[in-house]
Amino acid sequence: MITCKNCNFEFEGKFCPQCGQKAKIKRISTKSVFEDIRRSLIHYDQGFLFTILQLLRRPGHAIREYLGGKRVMHVKPVKFLLWATALNFLVFHLLGLDKEIMETLVARQGSNKVGMQFSKYIFDHPAITIFLMIPNIALCSRLYFRKSGFNYAEHFVLNAYLMGEVSMFGVVLNPAMKFLSGDPSFLYYKIGLQSVFWIGYIGWSYTQFFQPRRRWLAWVKGALTILSGYLLLLIVISILTALFILLFWPWLKPFFQK
Repeated sequence: MITCKNCNFEFEGKFCPQCGQKAKIKRISTKSVFEDIRRSLIHYDQGFLFTILQLLRRPGHAIREYLGGKRVMHVKPVKFLLWATALNFLVFHLLGLDKEIMETLVARQGSNKVGMQFSKYIFDHPAITIFLMIPNIALCSRLYFRKSGFNYAEHFVLNAYLMGEVSMFGVVLNPAMKFLSGDPSFLYYKIGLQSVFWIGYIGWSYTQFFQPRRRWLAWVKGALTILSGYLLLLIVISILTALFILLFWPWLKPFFQK
């Protein structure tokens, strides 16, 4: 009999049936530390890069397979979304695009302090913005493709993966945005390019994932999903903002009177 060093359970075999720890635990050495680092890096690279490539080459099919049970090689959807969004906004910040867009907004909004504070909050907390957006887009895709048989959670996974890949497109597109940033219409170029890539990629992914008889209809529904999701997000934000102002108006009143 072997006594587990982790939970003191007595057992026979290579692993403790109570907690899962190995029967033979070696002393930690420099070699074992570097081996753990090597394995962690390889696992990270394989999972993250594998997911990126799959979502680039065959997004809809890859997500259907993930929902069907092929999950070992993929990074989980929420984690992938977080990593991709963080990487996108890191490149965005390092290129100074956030500062340039804020300067453009200052020139357009003038003394609108509330609008400026809101815009700054969006840039400072991209993950919050994304996580507010995904539930709305998932709800809209669930409504537009309600006959597909997928539940809301599966629509959430679908759109989390796709939004994560769209964020990875931003890593490539951000340098192009930097090149265009000297143009007075920079903000319109940015919105236009992102919209084309976003709607095109979502439509293509939806045709693979839902496999409709009329492929063009999936493209149309994909565009409607993005538009409806954004509108729903704006409605939710407006309602929350209105409730916040109503509840805290005595403290906010001096700020609006300045």
